[in-house]
Amino acid sequence: MLKRLAIATGWARMTRRSLVLRIGIALLACAAGVGARLALEPYLHGLPFITMFAGIVFAAFFAGFWPAMLTLMLSAGLIQWVIIPQTDSIAAVQASWVPMIFFLCTGFLIAIIIESVFRAHEDRIMVSDQLARLNADLDGLVAQRTQQLQDEIEERQATEARLHQAEKMDAIGHLTGGIAHDFNNMLAIITGSLDLAKRRMGQEGDPRIVSHIDNAANAADRAAALTHRLLAYARKQPLDPRLLNVNALVGSVNALLERTLGEQIVIDMQLNPEVWPCTADQTQLETAIINLAVNARDAMPGGGKLVIETANVTLDAAYCSQHEDLAPGDYVQIAISDTGHGMSPEVRARALDPFFTTKDVGKGTGLGLSQVYGFLKQSGGHLNLYSEEGKGSTIKLYVPRTTSSEGADERSQSSALRYTPPQNLTVLVVEDDDGVRAMARASLIELGFIVHDVDSPHEAVQLIESGLAIDLLFTDVVMPGMNGRQLAHRLRETRPDLKVLYTTGYTRNAILHNGVIDSDVVLLVKPYSVDDLARKIMDALNPTLN
Repeated sequence: MLKRLAIATGWARMTRRSLVLRIGIALLACAAGVGARLALEPYLHGLPFITMFAGIVFAAFFAGFWPAMLTLMLSAGLIQWVIIPQTDSIAAVQASWVPMIFFLCTGFLIAIIIESVFRAHEDRIMVSDQLARLNADLDGLVAQRTQQLQDEIEERQATEARLHQAEKMDAIGHLTGGIAHDFNNMLAIITGSLDLAKRRMGQEGDPRIVSHIDNAANAADRAAALTHRLLAYARKQPLDPRLLNVNALVGSVNALLERTLGEQIVIDMQLNPEVWPCTADQTQLETAIINLAVNARDAMPGGGKLVIETANVTLDAAYCSQHEDLAPGDYVQIAISDTGHGMSPEVRARALDPFFTTKDVGKGTGLGLSQVYGFLKQSGGHLNLYSEEGKGSTIKLYVPRTTSSEGADERSQSSALRYTPPQNLTVLVVEDDDGVRAMARASLIELGFIVHDVDSPHEAVQLIESGLAIDLLFTDVVMPGMNGRQLAHRLRETRPDLKVLYTTGYTRNAILHNGVIDSDVVLLVKPYSVDDLARKIMDALNPTLN
């Protein structure tokens, strides 16, 4: 019944939308009622208008109030002034006014009631539709707000992760920065003294003593490398970026890798001949490739394949927005892939953390990959790690492309071992640490220089102003009262051509900007050997020596 009523209501809603249909329904209802009245004339004495009520109901429901009133008035007029006078006596006609008035009043009330019920039904449907729309809108708003909250949670988690990373790097930076100066000074004394002792022994030294010296020197080198790796991860190591041909660099590393990785590892070089030039610290980039290759070897204990590829890539804004401190643009990509056991999701999530390693105790510091990551970030580059457990790993290094040919490293790569300087060159050593100063003096004398040394910049200024002529200033950077850069500027006011070699074990100083060495600076990082010192002296004195 309700279903039929709903169908009838739907039809009524359609017929009420057309004026022609509404008038037609009114006329049809009137004609049907009048026709019924004529057909039932013998049976309707005293009830002349009874057949019209059904038509009024029909017209009121399907056409509305005023079409029902049209049916009411037309039927009342036709029956009262046409049908009754032809069928009844004059007395009956006069008496019919009472039924007509009753018919008009009743028909009016029927139309009012049906229209009110229909309007109420329409209002209920409209309210239901509005409620449905509101529910749908509410569901949409809830889903939208839920997504917004989810995005906010993810953004907050990403922000917290970046903050955690920044705090971790800052803590490591403070740790390494705090210990680097004093620790590297001590290592400089150890390394330099061992090197000098070995040189003084010459070729005729006791092999057992030489072996002990070499073991101690190797331990000191590992300690220095540990500090440098921490500084690299914290992006506080001093970088010396130069224009590089990546293919040539990878090719030069290949010979070392073949000897280091062993015969079980097959090295496949896939170098793009049109790879772009880039600017980076050559030593650090070589070290990064070697570290990753050694990690790949350890992931393939039974042997496997190591693929090193170079390519040109362009990183767009959409990709860079998902990574911290990464600018859109052109990059040179170095991809190192292995066929090893790969990494689990848990290991992959922590792979770049310092001191995290899956190797046994004593077989790894956990700083190899984190050092590479820190070096690339400090160089404006990027690292991406792809790994699937059981299928191997691929680590992609991205170094910013350079379009400038300036800064190309045209220096000779020949060894400066056993360097013999020209005679009568004088060096002034400025170092506030007594042990480091004594070691530097001894090393310079070993190389054949005339050496003067002081423990403060102010004494150095007094010596120069008193007439001491020097060819090279060898100064520490971090000193109380006046740093090495300020000292060099002061002395160059009277000696513009003065050559300067800086040394430091600490990166937050006046000769580095964002960890990059100034273009006019020659820097020797502590600890250093006599051979390292000789090479840097050649750099500092050129082109004087030429």
